[in-house]
Amino acid sequence: MHAYARPVSSSRLVRWVAVALVAALLGLLPAPPASAHDELVSSDPAESSVVETLPSRATLTLSGKVRKVRSVTVTGPDGDVANGKATFRDDEVRQNLWSGPDGEYVLAYDVVSADGHQVTGEVHFEVGPVSGPTDSGPRATVEQDAGGGQRGILLVGVVLLAGAGGLVALRRRRLG
Repeated sequence: MHAYARPVSSSRLVRWVAVALVAALLGLLPAPPASAHDELVSSDPAESSVVETLPSRATLTLSGKVRKVRSVTVTGPDGDVANGKATFRDDEVRQNLWSGPDGEYVLAYDVVSADGHQVTGEVHFEVGPVSGPTDSGPRATVEQDAGGGQRGILLVGVVLLAGAGGLVALRRRRLG
């Protein structure tokens, strides 16, 4: 008995190349977005707002429930104006405030959300005469598309795959 290698037909080779291309292209596709951690959704006073007088309470609203408040400070021209410890319920953190003079204030927060992740940040606002409409709503953001390079690679892969399929079809016509 003689052992021999069976020749690989060109259509079989093209199929294997096509399968390899598809597998490679699937590896280049972007992964689905990961579950995001909780973050600050809004605050009162709002970021960059101007309020006539310092409110008696500052409020932070997160995108998920709060598990623990590590610290909340509100600092103005005369120092810290936080009155007592911050409290929380569900997705909201509240900090009572002493009165304070006109000027710039920073509300700094450090909380742990229900998903166990730390949420920290600062909200800057000003106390003083309001000269026009205040902005107390959420700010719009523009997301930049970073997937342009991957789309180009995907397009090249699709063209190569279509070419391989065309070769298989042409080969079958010649053999048939």
